[in-house]
Amino acid sequence: MAGENFDISEGPDSTFPDKKAPKQSGGRSFIGINFACCDVYSRIYINRTETAYEGRCPRCAKPVSILIGPGGTDTRFFTAR
Repeated sequence: MAGENFDISEGPDSTFPDKKAPKQSGGRSFIGINFACCDVYSRIYINRTETAYEGRCPRCAKPVSILIGPGGTDTRFFTAR
């Protein structure tokens, strides 16, 4: 899969620098995540304080939190393992 891998096995406090995604059609910013735990794709959205992208696997509800850091990345799709 194009993009980068993000390992959620380290817990919700894991950090992966990220730039704020452009808003889609006036909505909230999001990034695409392929949840390897259940082999399913979903979007996770930026939180209200705009400090992280947060969401859960739509099948097993495993949480993922990707902190937004300086420098960031232009990648919009990731794999959560």
